[in-house]
Amino acid sequence: MDESVRNSTKLDIEGVRQQSATEALRAESERKESYRKLGEPDVNRNGFDGVTTATATNRTESSLRMPRENGTGAKDGEEERMLNGGGLDAPAVRGDGEPTEKDKLAQKEVEVKFIPSQNGDARIDMELESQQALTGMTKEELMKYANDPFWVRLRWLLFVLFWALWGAMLLGSFYIIYDAPKCAAPVPLTWWQEGPLVELDSEQYAEQLPDVERYGAKGVIYHLPADETYLIHTAAVQGKVKQLVSTFGTKNIKVVVDITPNFVTKNDALFQEALQQPDSAAHSAFVWREPGLKPPNWLSIAEEGSAWKNASNNQYVLSQFGPDRFDLQFGEPVARDKLKATLRALLELGVRGVRLANAKHLLINRDGGNESPMNLEEADKSLTHTDYGFWAHKETTYREGLGELFHELTELVHTQTNGDGFLSVTEDILRPEVFATNGTLPIDAPLYGNIEFDLREDSGADVARKLRHDIENAYRTINGYRALGESEKPWLQLRYNRASLEHVPASEYSVFHFLLPGVPVFPLDVLTKGNVSHESVETLEKFRATPSFQHGLFSVYNDANASAIAYTRLKSGNPGYFVVLNLAQTEQRTLDFSGIDGIGSELTVVLTSQNYAVPNVSVK
Repeated sequence: MDESVRNSTKLDIEGVRQQSATEALRAESERKESYRKLGEPDVNRNGFDGVTTATATNRTESSLRMPRENGTGAKDGEEERMLNGGGLDAPAVRGDGEPTEKDKLAQKEVEVKFIPSQNGDARIDMELESQQALTGMTKEELMKYANDPFWVRLRWLLFVLFWALWGAMLLGSFYIIYDAPKCAAPVPLTWWQEGPLVELDSEQYAEQLPDVERYGAKGVIYHLPADETYLIHTAAVQGKVKQLVSTFGTKNIKVVVDITPNFVTKNDALFQEALQQPDSAAHSAFVWREPGLKPPNWLSIAEEGSAWKNASNNQYVLSQFGPDRFDLQFGEPVARDKLKATLRALLELGVRGVRLANAKHLLINRDGGNESPMNLEEADKSLTHTDYGFWAHKETTYREGLGELFHELTELVHTQTNGDGFLSVTEDILRPEVFATNGTLPIDAPLYGNIEFDLREDSGADVARKLRHDIENAYRTINGYRALGESEKPWLQLRYNRASLEHVPASEYSVFHFLLPGVPVFPLDVLTKGNVSHESVETLEKFRATPSFQHGLFSVYNDANASAIAYTRLKSGNPGYFVVLNLAQTEQRTLDFSGIDGIGSELTVVLTSQNYAVPNVSVK
């Protein structure tokens, strides 16, 4: 073979080394060099061809070797045979029949890259092309199993399972949406819960209208004379109630009426029927003792002596509330119907709230025996057996069944007024468990707790601590019951009057009460004679309309020295309120409430009482 031909198959690495960096870059951008597979002449070059001439065989060793970069020589074509399997179509094997790692590598396609460097040299980078990824079965191979019975049944089974599961998930999602408990929106406060409710002077209520309106009262309370409770169907009483409703209705102020349902007078038609017909239903509406039998030792509430009176039919009849007043027994349907008729008549006249006096006396044990004295722990040591407070009165007060009775009456009021009216009481119920039924307290605005009486006490070391205890106890007890109406919980009455202001002035008393959970109930003279400004009451009423008051959390605290009391009204996302009342009579000006969690380091003063005298502190 000619020498020029042989030399043309060599890789001139020395020439590449002499290229400039610019030429190497240009060569790389134009194309990439790669070695081709050795042809047949190249395979026979190293002695496999027997026709090779002697001249070619005797050439100098230098002309037969390719120079290496490290200065060592290599025979012509040796580099190519090394990379490509020595020029053979099949890889060489070891003595044990296995291809060598070098032979395996030689079968790979090799890509050569020329990478220039800063000193003008070029580096050769050889990369193996990625191996071909393993492929699955062809379409023709798969079609062989298309009609196979096993795979057909499997496909149908998977098809049915898929849509069955999909349908089950769809139906399940509908059921979850339908059956999931709803997050009901907070029920807004009704007019009587927003308050305040102002007690009127029964004779001069028309003159009180301007002040009632300026103080922003939501309702007024009128005390119907006790003997007129069951005279509501007479023209005189109806005219009085109509005038009352009309006077305050022009100012969008609701009317609440206090009634005394416990008794009727001697001229009442029901009592006269009971006297004349001993076997009638009217007779069973009262509590009797047969002639000749000594009645029990029950005492009168309104006067000294026995609660039993000798009627014209020679029978003893129960009369706890004074002369010519005879107690009704509301365990009997006829007595309940009489009270319900009175409630309906009041509501038809426009009254939107009713409070019942003497609620604990509405049920009586008609067959009861003698009363027993109060236990020594509860008894007033100054009382004797002739005093009403000496006895326990278990036969005439807090009788079982009061809960069912109030449930009927409250439902009647709610139904008659489409939920706009309410039924409540005028005295502390003391034992709310007696008035409850099935976890519900059917009194819309119960009066309960010692808050009013604690504030009447002179300030002392334990007044603030005792007040906190009684406030927490009152709300814990009442909040343990559900309300009968739309309200989640019963709404406490927060009652106070002029007698409550002996130690706490009217301004401080009003600020403290208005932001407690409940409705303030007070006579108008508490504000007018206490010099409470209209502006301060208006500000408090704005606070009562906020979410923090209507739906916020309520917590009570004492300061570090237990000389003051405070509470918070907090609802997430809304401004909260922190109310502090200092009960100490000293000149203490600094109170430490740093132990309260959730209170910011800085607060904005939004209202102070009239007697607040700390310097350099003002609203806003």
